[in-house]
Amino acid sequence: MYRNPNPASTGYSEAQCTKEIASVLEDPRVHFLLYAIRKQAKKSLVKGLTCRSCVDTVQAGRFGYYDPQNKRIVVCCEAIRSRKDLEETVIHELVHAYDAGRAGTFTTPCHNVACSEIRASALGQCANVWPLVRKRECARREAINSTRSHCKNAEQVVNEVFENCFKDTSPFPPS
Repeated sequence: MYRNPNPASTGYSEAQCTKEIASVLEDPRVHFLLYAIRKQAKKSLVKGLTCRSCVDTVQAGRFGYYDPQNKRIVVCCEAIRSRKDLEETVIHELVHAYDAGRAGTFTTPCHNVACSEIRASALGQCANVWPLVRKRECARREAINSTRSHCKNAEQVVNEVFENCFKDTSPFPPS
């Protein structure tokens, strides 16, 4: 889950979002993640990717989310303001779909959620943040914010798994 820091401003319509998704699917990182999901985590994304309004839902204020029950990614179109927002959101949520097909490494659900949020942030919206110290700060901050909706002790849990999860760039090769 990737939260919108400015939910009051107007974003894409469902039609505009759906049209832009087609071009985002051509992004090499998106293409690679989809390939990895098809190869390794086939059942984690059965229903694909959709754009819809999240206004007046529990997902309001988010750029998008991975829905593990329905095995799909939903992009909250009203939160998207640019192609960059859309690309980062799709990559972030694809990392969650990829992680859903992998065996969890940690003993608690909160640790697994935190790890996936760290990875999704580092590979998604924080991917192009430099220097490395700023990228780490970005991934930690975003992971804490996203983990909060699942776990009361989000900051502690993120800090406990941060180093291992930040280094885990799979399915991409280590940088």
